[in-house]
Amino acid sequence: MITIRIAAYFMIFALISGCAPPKDTIPVASDAISAPHQALTDASLVFYEHGLKRWQLDTDYMNRPLADTGTMFAYPVKIIVYDSVGNLSARIISDSGSSDAKMEIFNLWSNVYIRNEDGMVVKSEQLKWYKNSRLITSDTFVQVETPKGDILKGKGLNAKDDFSRFSFSSDVQGRFPDFRRRVEEDDADFLK
Repeated sequence: MITIRIAAYFMIFALISGCAPPKDTIPVASDAISAPHQALTDASLVFYEHGLKRWQLDTDYMNRPLADTGTMFAYPVKIIVYDSVGNLSARIISDSGSSDAKMEIFNLWSNVYIRNEDGMVVKSEQLKWYKNSRLITSDTFVQVETPKGDILKGKGLNAKDDFSRFSFSSDVQGRFPDFRRRVEEDDADFLK
């Protein structure tokens, strides 16, 4: 009797398993995309410090891979920077940008353009901004145009983020229109 039951169970199992369709592997997300991510379109990101707006990022597309530690990518990048009392300080645009998870280091690349409220213009293919130390660096070619028309160029930029001080490490060039006249005017004003 026990042998008949075992044989019956075996036949039922054989029939069920023989009639079942072949098992396909279950698709895994990593087969279709490299990693899950968050994506936003027409997005704005605003940063406040001590109750004052310090900067605002506007972009057409923002992406943050979830498998990463939080690096955020955006393109194009349009940033408005405000000074410590809330006044507009600078406008920044670039084709692309990214930040680290804590949003303390920002990378901008491809057609980077900065114009501060004093009229200084900075152009480069790559800049890196360190929020906490308020420094801007670049290993690539950078051009700085002052409101007086001076044009300074070089590689290896190291600057304060308001460009009140900056230096280049190599290939430094400059053009200073009306330099002699300006120096003579400054000397005359100094001697009064």
